[in-house]
Amino acid sequence: MRIGLCLSGGGAKGSYQAGVIKGLYDRGINKFEAITGTSIGAINGYYIFTGNVDNLERMWTNIETSSENNIEIVDNTVDNSSVIDELKQLINKNTQEIDFHVNYIDIKDKNVSEKVVNVLNVDKEEGLNAVKYSALLPCNPNATLPFKKQFNKDISEGLYDGYSLDGGLVNNTLIEPLLKKDVDKIIIISTVHDYVLPEEIKSKYNIDNIIIARPKTIFGKNDTLRFEKEFCNNIFKEGYEIGKSLNI
Repeated sequence: MRIGLCLSGGGAKGSYQAGVIKGLYDRGINKFEAITGTSIGAINGYYIFTGNVDNLERMWTNIETSSENNIEIVDNTVDNSSVIDELKQLINKNTQEIDFHVNYIDIKDKNVSEKVVNVLNVDKEEGLNAVKYSALLPCNPNATLPFKKQFNKDISEGLYDGYSLDGGLVNNTLIEPLLKKDVDKIIIISTVHDYVLPEEIKSKYNIDNIIIARPKTIFGKNDTLRFEKEFCNNIFKEGYEIGKSLNI
C-alpha cells in the first residue's frame, strides 16, 4: 500500500506526533511514498526522511529543556538553531527516495507568501534551511498584543521584512502535495484534538482514504512552547498508543 504522511505543526506537541510515528513503525508501517511537514512537523519529518526514527524517539523522550522560560529569542524569533544542528549531524540511512515537502512563509515589502520546497530535490543545506524556516516562530519580546494581532502589526510595520518564517502561520497542515501523488492512503497526524479536514480537501480526494490521528489530550495555548520532559514524555506515550491502534 502506498501511503502519504502529513505532519502538522504544533511546537512541543510534536512529541505526540513523534509517538504516533513510532507506534506506526513498531507495527511495520514504515514506508511512505511522500511526506509533508509544517513547523515541528517539518523537523519530525526530516528524521523519517533520513531514516532516523530511533533518533526522533530519543530526541523527544530525553528532552532537556525544562520550561518555556528557557526559550531563547534571537532576532525576534524563537531560536531553533540547536535542533537544526542536530538534524545536520544525521546520517541519511534511507535507501528509499521520498518526496518530502515543507512549507514556510517569505515576507517581502510587508507582504506574506507561502513557499513549498521538496527537500528531495535540493541539496542538504537548502533542504535544512527550508526545515529551519518552516519551524522558525516569530516572537517579538516587546509585544503588547495577542500573538496573531502582534504578528500582523509587526508585518505592517516592516519588522519581519526579509524574513522566512514558520509555515504554520498560513498553513499548518500541508496536505496538497500529497494529493498529487498516487497514494492509496493519506495519514494526517494532527496536534489538535478537534482537527477537521478542510472542505476543499474533501472535494479533491476520497475522504475514506484519509486517516487522521488526533490526540485525546486537549492542549492549552501555552503548550506549544512547553518543552518539558514530563509533558513531552506523557504525550509521546499517548501518541504511541494511538499509532499502534490506528485503523489503516
